[in-house]
Amino acid sequence: MDRMAPARILQVCSSLAWGGTEMHVPILSGKLRARGHDVRLVLHPKGSIAGESRELGFPTETIPIGGYVNPVTTCALGRCIRRFRPRVIHLHLSRDLWQTVPAARLAGYDGPVVLTKHVGSYVTKTDPLHRWLYRRVSRVITVSETLNRNVRETCPIDPERVVTVHPALDLERFDPTGYDRMETRKSLGFPSGAVVVGTVGRVSPGKGYEEFLQAARLLRDRHPDVPLRFLVAGEASYGEEAYHDGIVHYARELDLAETVLFAGFRRDIPALLNAMDVFIFPSRAEGFGATVIEAMAMGVACVSTRSDGTLDTVEDGVTGLVFQGGDAEGLARSVESLLTDEQLRTRIAENGCRQARERFNLDAMTDRVEALYAESKAHPA
Repeated sequence: MDRMAPARILQVCSSLAWGGTEMHVPILSGKLRARGHDVRLVLHPKGSIAGESRELGFPTETIPIGGYVNPVTTCALGRCIRRFRPRVIHLHLSRDLWQTVPAARLAGYDGPVVLTKHVGSYVTKTDPLHRWLYRRVSRVITVSETLNRNVRETCPIDPERVVTVHPALDLERFDPTGYDRMETRKSLGFPSGAVVVGTVGRVSPGKGYEEFLQAARLLRDRHPDVPLRFLVAGEASYGEEAYHDGIVHYARELDLAETVLFAGFRRDIPALLNAMDVFIFPSRAEGFGATVIEAMAMGVACVSTRSDGTLDTVEDGVTGLVFQGGDAEGLARSVESLLTDEQLRTRIAENGCRQARERFNLDAMTDRVEALYAESKAHPA
């Protein structure tokens, strides 16, 4: 597999949210920078990722390119490309093709355009405009095999140019030996003997928070003598604050105010995972589900939906327990199985940890992306 010599790499992501897609961009960029590449980011000024990237010291240009057609922002992006003269342009949202492809033409850019698809397409893109855009894409990277099939079925691109590269994580950071479990629980206000069940992620529609709360109520009522505590680490995406507030209100309606802690946005996710006995991934649809492998790496037994993106990571009864998205009763039964069977919980936690460390190594992922950059050729539109 080829390795690319140090080069200028432009990462583009107009997302306003903060989740697995957005976290992936600075993680990958950091590894590329550590290998000698000159990495610059183009981000939306209102996106959480912009502040995060600046804190990490990345040269960052903020251009509001989230819309499909905007001559002003397209020209601004074109000027950025002309100044930076990248060897590779790497996009992380397919909608950013609409402005990046014209901007690249304006700038006279003749290098490869790489697109990572973190979520699936729900319509078949066979119209002339999409065909024109995807002709310019050298490679599409998908974060799961399910997404790989989805792209080949819905996007106008040669299947040979679609490859799967699983996201990965920093195994040094996600190492349970580096955190004090009891100290974290104490900081959260949990009793020393509490049984902690938690989840991590954006508080957004479709992420399964309704089922999470319903299952919490079922488990609390069935096991009144167990000091159960439920933890939600995450905040609303931009523009979805009302949904977040509604979920908090729903917890009160279920009489869970003393049982569920909404911790908000946190930077100490490994410590929070280390404090849990069981991790729940309740999202009804997901491209990959990065928090699942984070929990696995921390040695926490996982319960997950059968969402497409987790099929690459969660094997029922081996590396986790699965339930049908939207089924609060099924979720409660799966969590109950882990809480009442210590041997099962330990076996699943150990299997998950082993898989996370073997399959989702950050250096291996970066090797693969670098090789794809090196072998990608320009495809003029």
